[in-house]
Order: sequence, then C-alpha cells, then structure tokens
Amino acid sequence: MSVAIVFSGQGHQHPAMLPWLRRDAAIAAMAARLRVEDWRAALADEAWAHANRHAQVLITATAVSAWTQLRAALRIASIEVDALAGYSVGELAACAAAGVFSPERAVSLAARRAALMDAAGSTGRGGLCGVTGLGAAAVDELLRGSAVTVAIRNGDDSVVIGGPLSDSHTHGPEAVSLSDGSLDAVEAALAERGARCTRLAVTVASHTPLMRTAAEAFAVDLAGAAMDAPALPVFDSDGNRSWTAEQARDGLSRQIATTVRWDAVMDQLAARAPSCVLEIGGGQALARLWQRRHPSIPARSADEFRTVDGVIAWIERCNT
Repeated sequence: MSVAIVFSGQGHQHPAMLPWLRRDAAIAAMAARLRVEDWRAALADEAWAHANRHAQVLITATAVSAWTQLRAALRIASIEVDALAGYSVGELAACAAAGVFSPERAVSLAARRAALMDAAGSTGRGGLCGVTGLGAAAVDELLRGSAVTVAIRNGDDSVVIGGPLSDSHTHGPEAVSLSDGSLDAVEAALAERGARCTRLAVTVASHTPLMRTAAEAFAVDLAGAAMDAPALPVFDSDGNRSWTAEQARDGLSRQIATTVRWDAVMDQLAARAPSCVLEIGGGQALARLWQRRHPSIPARSADEFRTVDGVIAWIERCNT
C-alpha cells in the first residue's frame, strides 16, 4: 500500500481545520512563538490569520504536527509513503517529513521565511490573484511587459499571478489602466477577456521577482543550517526530486522568488503511481487540483476527516 503526501500552502487555514490534531511539541513551539494560548481561537480573527508572520508559522507547525501523528498510524497499517511535496510554504513541512530537518526547525525556518518576505514587501505593496478559465498562453501574452508574473502554475487554465499593487488600488480596477503594469490593471484586463480572477488573502507577492531579496537572504540562512539528505522521496517546487541536503536548500530558497510549477509537481508524483494522494493542511485546494489533473488517482484532504483512523481507513480502501 502506498500514498503520496502533499502539504498545503497559505490561504485555506481555518479555526476548525484538522479536528483530530493533538497538541505536541511542534504545536507548543508555534503557540509560544506566536504568543497565543489557543491557535484555533486566534484563527477566528481573519486579519490575524492572514498576516504573513502568523500564517506561515501556523501552517508549518500544524502540518508537521499532523504528519508526525499520521506517520505513526501509517507505519502500524503498513502503508508506504511514496513521495512528498509541499505547495509554497508547505515545502518546509515536506522537507521536515522527509527528515531534512526536525519539525521544530521547520517552524523556526517558517518564522524566518515570513520575516524576510515581509521585509522584502515593505518597499511596495504586492499581492496575488488566482486566474482560471483562460489558457496559460493567453495569460502569458497579457503579462508580457508588465511587472506582474506567474507566481504558480496549477494547470493549463489555472495560474496564480503576482506583482505590485497600483497606487489607485483602493479606488477599484476601473481607476487603473493596463499600461501601469500593476496587478490591479492586469486583473481587470483578464476579467475583460473572460477569466475568473480571485484576489488571494496574502500581503506579499510570493514567488515573484519582488521577493528576490528574501530569497537571497533565506539562501544564506539555509547555507549555515544543519540539514540531512532526504530519507523519503521529496520533490521541490519545480518538480525535481531533492536527493541531497544541498538540493533541498536550493529548492526552499529559490521558490520564494520564482514560479512554483505545481503542475509539474503533480505530474511527477502521478508518474510514481501512488494508490492515492493525501493533502495535509487546511481546506481541500490541493486535493481538488489533483482531481482535475489526475482523476484516475484518488485524492482527499486530511482536513475532511474527524479522526486519524478515518484517514487511514480511506487510504486502505484506495489500496484494495
């Protein structure tokens, strides 16, 4: 029996997520770092929940904690982990799950990553926008010459774009023109062409050149960090397998300022022919992306289950 594990990124964390999750060392470290007694109650405040410095730490801590608790149950059930990957900040959890560094170290790195990205974004407001319903080639053509780039490629007609916000952002998209090269202007132009655009609840333009200084600083931090070669197959945001600690370092820093190729990641995992795919994190975004791209391989999120036993029972059914 086998399962591929994917770890969620930002945007879908919620107070009731992962209802079976127990408090452990990673959760305790996160609560202390964020100075919250009850992280679920803290998530009820949307402004708090979507602040970069809170979200990245919380998402990483809950993910590595969930992995630790699921891993013990997977071993008892003789379920093999075929591969690991993480979406955006989820790559930290994937590397921790692969044994590159400890869960507690992953939480610490998430805090540093968020701080560096916030610092890079302090020089100008940026954002992200999900775009569906328009082919990738058409989106690429419209972006040419603007300061907006593709941050994440999820599929042939599903991307996330990111870039600077217009000075006229508060006045709505009608106040800007495409010539200003802002995310607001590009979003309005895409909507005119029939695309569905959804502004994401993030405060920095992750995975775009606006985060270059953060990526460079994080690379320096990782260069001095003790890391081990992955003990389980883990794939970076370009869909490449990380065989060594150095490859893991490079992937973790590079993705901060370059396009995440989640479409390629999914294809690489599918090529390994797992019996099913389990998303770990809040919501079901990655499971739904998987179902659209590789419907022959079942996918669900651990967030859909009330108990660890329920997660294991589903995986076992997929393997019969």
